[in-house]
Amino acid sequence: MTTTSRIGQVRQLTEWMQATDISLLELRGPGESIRLCRQASGEVHEAAPASAPAPAPRAGTATVVRAGSVGIVLHSHPLRTEALVQPGQQVSAGQAVALLRIGLVLLAVAAPRAGVVRRILSTHESAVGFGTPLVELA
Repeated sequence: MTTTSRIGQVRQLTEWMQATDISLLELRGPGESIRLCRQASGEVHEAAPASAPAPAPRAGTATVVRAGSVGIVLHSHPLRTEALVQPGQQVSAGQAVALLRIGLVLLAVAAPRAGVVRRILSTHESAVGFGTPLVELA
């Protein structure tokens, strides 16, 4: 994607955000993210660089996998009885560790890195908000 088209997209997001009461919008993709914040004056500004790579975890540290949206957290698929992951289980980067049910849509929550599931931090079928801790990886 060209820089010109990216700037156009940021401008469009800014216009849409100004037409709502949203005070913070954060979008993340592979290797890049953007965070738009509304100031007290109502003006929207970019609060983080458009390409901000996630810091690599230090060896031996835990990673908390968080909800990327509001929804209902599911630790198993509605059509299956087995859990997606269990404490002590080895997972690979990108593997689904939970699901978020948003209306009729199921959104997979992926492990950001390989590791071992240390703890399940949320209750199955509980309502969660953006950033709610779901699973801890060692």
